[in-house]
Amino acid sequence: MFKMNAIRPIAALLIAAIFMTGCRKRDAAELADNLVYFEYASQGIEEANNTLTIKLKLVRPTDKDVTVVINLTETGLKYGIDYTTTPAAVSGNINLTLPSGNNEATFTISKVAGVLFDGDEKLVFDLYSSAAPIFIGATKQLEVTFKELVAASASLVVNGGGVTYPNKVFIDLSANRQTPVLRTTWDLGFYTGADDFRVILNSSTAMMAKQIVKNDLNTVTAADTVGFSTDVTFSSTAPTTTSLPYIDYPSGDLTRTAIAPISATAADNKVYIVNRGIGVGSPAPARGWKKIRIIRNATGGYTLQHADIGATTFSSIDIAKDDTYFFKYVSFETGVASVEPQKKKWDIAWTYFSNVFNFGGEVPFLFQDAIIINRNVQIARVMTTTKAFTDFNEADLAAQTFLTTQNAFVSDWRSGGGPGVSPSVRTDRFYIIKDGDNNYYKVRFTALTQNSERGYPAYESVLIKRG
Repeated sequence: MFKMNAIRPIAALLIAAIFMTGCRKRDAAELADNLVYFEYASQGIEEANNTLTIKLKLVRPTDKDVTVVINLTETGLKYGIDYTTTPAAVSGNINLTLPSGNNEATFTISKVAGVLFDGDEKLVFDLYSSAAPIFIGATKQLEVTFKELVAASASLVVNGGGVTYPNKVFIDLSANRQTPVLRTTWDLGFYTGADDFRVILNSSTAMMAKQIVKNDLNTVTAADTVGFSTDVTFSSTAPTTTSLPYIDYPSGDLTRTAIAPISATAADNKVYIVNRGIGVGSPAPARGWKKIRIIRNATGGYTLQHADIGATTFSSIDIAKDDTYFFKYVSFETGVASVEPQKKKWDIAWTYFSNVFNFGGEVPFLFQDAIIINRNVQIARVMTTTKAFTDFNEADLAAQTFLTTQNAFVSDWRSGGGPGVSPSVRTDRFYIIKDGDNNYYKVRFTALTQNSERGYPAYESVLIKRG
């Protein structure tokens, strides 16, 4: 009897404990946070697709409509120009409703028709806020990348800026894109190759440079430049072979630049007297002269020292290497300048150009309407007597001889332009261009002028083989 009475209170306590524990588990489940999160942390829009549906998930359905705010960050894209979303983004935010009774919601990204992509564009979506009783889960960020789209065919009027050719225009055939840059916005280009320290002149302003024996800018005076106005200058009336060493050889060969390779031994880097050439206008204004010295710096880049000829002090600019470009550029007035696109984002350029012409020997000569190629591009010429433009296809590529010099066909695409001769496009030839991604295009020029004004040439291109 005693034992039974002792057991009954203990059993009652155990039953009560089990009941309370069960209640706590059920209450905990009822109070667990309901989380919203992206289904994936990364997605991509394939080349063949024009839309992508993004899905947000919930731990469990809601019992009322709930709004979440999603922040949008762009890289290489512009809303409304390259892509749109449904629902629409406003000031970089998308407001999305999670409907009552559902455990997911979606929004859509759509490419704008006709836009071409390089393959490095991306969007980042961040779950910024949500209304109660929804909380933001662990997968709160989504990165969406765009696959490269390559133009199958295109036509373009080049924006050279008119008869005074103010722009140098970089053209990307695969993206059907042009980048016009005022050709007086830079002076020097600094090569970004890991093992080479080379510097080029602005060939679109007729620059020249001559080395002197000094290596201290502050000791250089006007006396060190005697005779330079004759030798270190372009002359249309009396061109001379003696000026040839003072330009960058137009083939693009970096071993034949006016400025010697920059030595790791600072004392070996001499001063150069620089003729900045001419600006934009008719007549074209002289851009003046500078004295410069270039050395390597401690961070693996360059340091440019520059001043006016008579100055007793100088300014310095540091230039870092960047492997995504072939060259980084500097203006004496504004410092580091943005000029050419990344190395795989241009193929050919239309420009005013410091070329050479044979007058009983090679002499520096200025060319308008010049076409040059990028350092990772190859080019071949096809005469229409051999193959018509419309008939040329991939099977014909093997028979072509490709050139890599930047001025391979610099003015070959046009004729005339001399005294009493009206310039025109040559229609008896076209060009095969292999770009830095191994895409092959056939290109023919269709116009030299627009409304009889030079500076606005036109071309058409057709993709022959995808890289």
